[in-house]
Amino acid sequence: PQLADLIRLAMYSGARREELCALKVVNVASDRFAIAEAKTAAGVRVVPVHAELQETMARLAASSTDGYALSGLAENRNGDRGDALGKRFTRLKQALGFDGSRVFHSIRGTVITMLERAGVPEGTVQDLVGHERSTLTGSTYSGKSTFDMRRDALVKLAYSATG
Repeated sequence: PQLADLIRLAMYSGARREELCALKVVNVASDRFAIAEAKTAAGVRVVPVHAELQETMARLAASSTDGYALSGLAENRNGDRGDALGKRFTRLKQALGFDGSRVFHSIRGTVITMLERAGVPEGTVQDLVGHERSTLTGSTYSGKSTFDMRRDALVKLAYSATG
């Protein structure tokens, strides 16, 4: 169940595995969650909660026993809480016949690709997933996307069994 929740969170947010595993309940609201600790300054951000995640986020926050949205994960020697779930993901994908070219981080790449194909501006995608703005204009002159812009972008994420 935890791995399924983690995959679902990644599919509808584009967040990194460790960002989701380190997500604290105090940073979760009904319509958003805050990534308070990230590997870069751009990674610290507020992410809208996709409609497909609202029940999952509410359940995770309500059932937490340790203050984390994904409760009960042990830290590895590097302080990462997502290592065990990452290993479970690897075993699952191998059991399903996927090779080493598909990793948990591939979900993040899929989210970025889907948003780009849906016409979401690059700056908004970068703000959603916690990437630095990659152009002089985007990094120096442009303001960050608004919460509403990020929410409207995430609405465009829709998965189906047929592709």
